[in-house]
This record gives sequence, C-alpha cells and structure tokens, in this order.
Amino acid sequence: METKRNYNLVNLSKKYPNKWLALTKDHRKVLSVGNKLKEVSMQSKGKDVVFLKILPTNSFYMPATL
Repeated sequence: METKRNYNLVNLSKKYPNKWLALTKDHRKVLSVGNKLKEVSMQSKGKDVVFLKILPTNSFYMPATL
C-alpha cells in the first residue's frame, strides 16, 4: 500500500508565481518552468514528471461542485 504524503510547495509558489512546473515524481526537484503547459511538456519530453500550475500569490483556489 502506497503512503500518501503532503508536500510543502510554499517555496515554489513564492519563486514561480503564475507558472507551469514540471516536477520529479517525488516533488523534490523542478525539471522545467514555463508560462504554458505545452512548453513545459516539450522541455521535459520523455521524462516521468508531474505537472503543476502555481497560482499567482495574490489569488486563491476554492474547489466547488455544480
């Protein structure tokens, strides 16, 4: 059984506001950064990565259902 982990991404949000990131599967290393998912995907082509959109620091995210 796989253990779920909470990763502290606060430092990434300060360093890369409003950017797309490609992270390693363990979320410890940034492989590429860009303004568009397509460019980040192309830079990390062939690697096993996790894509993440960092929101601007002056915004928030509130999930909702319709």
